[in-house]
Amino acid sequence: MSTEPSVTPEELTKKRVARYDYYYDVRTFSYALRKTSKPKKPKKVRQRRYAITVRRLIDERGRHVQDIIDISSPRLCEVLIEINEGVEGTDLSRSEPEVNTELMFRSYPGLVQRLQLEEKKDPKDEDLILDIKAAILVVEEDQGKTMRDLEKLTSQNQITFDLLWAMFIPNTLVFNHHTLIQQDRLLFVRRVGYGERMSDRKRYLKVVCEMVHNDGHYFGFAREHLEIEEFRGAVSITDLNVYPLEYRADKATIYEVAVHFGKIFAQMKPHSYHEIRGQAMREGEQRIEKFFTTGRVMISPSAFRHFGPDVSYNPEVRKPMGRENLKDDLYAICNPMLLGFSFERKSWGAFAMSRLRDVVWNDDAFQALVLGDKQKKLIHALVREHASESNEFDDVIVGKGRGLIGLLAGTPGCGKTLTAEAVAEITRKPLYAVSAGELGTTPESVEHRLKRVLELAQMWDAVLLLDEAEVFLQQRDVMNVKRNALVSIFLRELEYYQGILILTTNMPEQCDAAFESRIHFSVHYPKLDLAARRTIWAMFFQRASIEIDDTELDRLASREINGRQIKNVFSSAMTISRAEGTPKLDLTSVDVVLEVLNDWQSAARNTKAER
Repeated sequence: MSTEPSVTPEELTKKRVARYDYYYDVRTFSYALRKTSKPKKPKKVRQRRYAITVRRLIDERGRHVQDIIDISSPRLCEVLIEINEGVEGTDLSRSEPEVNTELMFRSYPGLVQRLQLEEKKDPKDEDLILDIKAAILVVEEDQGKTMRDLEKLTSQNQITFDLLWAMFIPNTLVFNHHTLIQQDRLLFVRRVGYGERMSDRKRYLKVVCEMVHNDGHYFGFAREHLEIEEFRGAVSITDLNVYPLEYRADKATIYEVAVHFGKIFAQMKPHSYHEIRGQAMREGEQRIEKFFTTGRVMISPSAFRHFGPDVSYNPEVRKPMGRENLKDDLYAICNPMLLGFSFERKSWGAFAMSRLRDVVWNDDAFQALVLGDKQKKLIHALVREHASESNEFDDVIVGKGRGLIGLLAGTPGCGKTLTAEAVAEITRKPLYAVSAGELGTTPESVEHRLKRVLELAQMWDAVLLLDEAEVFLQQRDVMNVKRNALVSIFLRELEYYQGILILTTNMPEQCDAAFESRIHFSVHYPKLDLAARRTIWAMFFQRASIEIDDTELDRLASREINGRQIKNVFSSAMTISRAEGTPKLDLTSVDVVLEVLNDWQSAARNTKAER
């Protein structure tokens, strides 16, 4: 304990701080120390009596570059370690630790709190109190203006670019609104620092954040680097793309929502099927781009990691952790951008947690099929049996022959795709639709892509619809080696597929005989007759809760169009009615769309005739 009664506490505090210039001596080509207040010939300086030594770094041109602060007091060093626990960029464990002014600035609130705590103790540790006061004095002398400016600006929700660094306190929550997917999120800020881009020489503040993420391999902490570009004057804090949560007026609500989403995120299954409507983002040709998606998506980080593109928005987990019993602060920083696949857009991407909804299954989908009762009964029984995971489909060889394969043949718009959709609905499985053209045309590309498609369908427990599959079903002959290779590859891959696969074709008469033993059910869809078209029209009007008399229904059914065209006409007519402010569908709108369709069909026929 100090025993200098003639010296005031303020003087004792100042005696624990030394200030030196750390300048570059061009004569010796090395750095040397000299007292800041008394310029002298360079000499060695002993610092044994000081708790803190502030060295001003002076370059070869005599310019003040930065301050380096040496912490000579072991007790003060321990206090700073406690205050900055978990803060990146700190190195206080060395025998002679050095810190920068930013760390001292951020430690100021903690130093004040610790000083108040020490002064309440009995007996007091006077040496430690003086050391803490010395540290506080250094901050107030060197950063006093910064603190006053920061307090004045932030009290008005304003900030300048040069003071941005001081606003971010490590290990606190920051708010970011992701503009591409329109999703709010919270992150922990770990450190900040100014930088300059080489391409355009523009300055920015890099905010290094941490979040809880599932990268498809591990669940745990991952990094997110955000940037704030340089701006002039003072701007509103909440106009920045990232800023401390404390500056939001609705911070309590934002935090509560983030915790809620975080709990959902932590409990998500490896492959989670949902409905969505809204913006998402994906990897474009040049940069990450937004896209609008609706319908159903599979949230599947592991599939994204193995089959999706390499993207910057899927950072690797640096520190794995368990999912159970997390604290609210960790739930709050769970990543609300979910990696998966849009079935409607056939695209990998990231989807906003706030837009996910539970799937609403259509229990009437199967009954709505315009199909014979016998065919319906057979298909229904087979898919139900397969979905029950019984052993009825086992082959003699383990892992072989457990798939359920159906072949649907008929002209476009007769109900083939609708049947596949109905199968997916009654089995409560995703529908993964792929056209034969997406698999390529060479044996090598077909084998590679088909393996991926089958593996994904198996992973997601999806009903796989392979549309326009005639290229893989055609009869083999000695004259067409390439076609033979495609068919053989397709047959081989099907042998070990264990899911539900539905193939569609417009040319069933050309199927290779080898497929007959592999197909569990096959349905031929004839061209829609008057009764079938009437049934389809009636179904759409019934779903829309619109009454229509038999005469009008017969009139519409007399138009020789297929089921897909009927659906498109009905949908377009509904759009016209909504645009005109009509609450329910007006038959006039249906007639308008039918006339446009008829004009197009007539023009197409005339063009063919001219050729």
